[in-house]
Amino acid sequence: MKLSHLCLLVLSVMLLWGCASRTSSPILIERGVGQNEYEREYFAIKESMGIDKRLKDVFKQGYIEEGMTNDMVNLLWGPPDHETETETSSVWEYYTREGKLITRLIWKHPDQARLKGYENEWILEKIEGDRYGGSPAPTSNRSSNYN
Repeated sequence: MKLSHLCLLVLSVMLLWGCASRTSSPILIERGVGQNEYEREYFAIKESMGIDKRLKDVFKQGYIEEGMTNDMVNLLWGPPDHETETETSSVWEYYTREGKLITRLIWKHPDQARLKGYENEWILEKIEGDRYGGSPAPTSNRSSNYN
């Protein structure tokens, strides 16, 4: 009986450690669920109607860029470590485990919603800090570091 409790405790600690190390990775693509190309491809086909083709291509490569929606960035990088929101803007900040700022994202509501039902959607207006979130910069418009 005690051995099963010990095994359960060890398994729980390993699970918590795995989750904690994933969310505090300095490479932000490792935090999101969109680190796999097929997940990005699925989102670009099924969930991104009304989004510019160039932004979809950048998204499929695993990078963020001004003009993307908060859902796109959340899929790629995961939720922010710190978020501040007002009526007119929102700021997401991503930090290393040591508390050093990696990237700050400034969001705004678009002048016009991309589709009916998306009136409250945030659009990325400005990227401060590491615009690649700890990832290497892309080598060309057609290449991806995540294939």
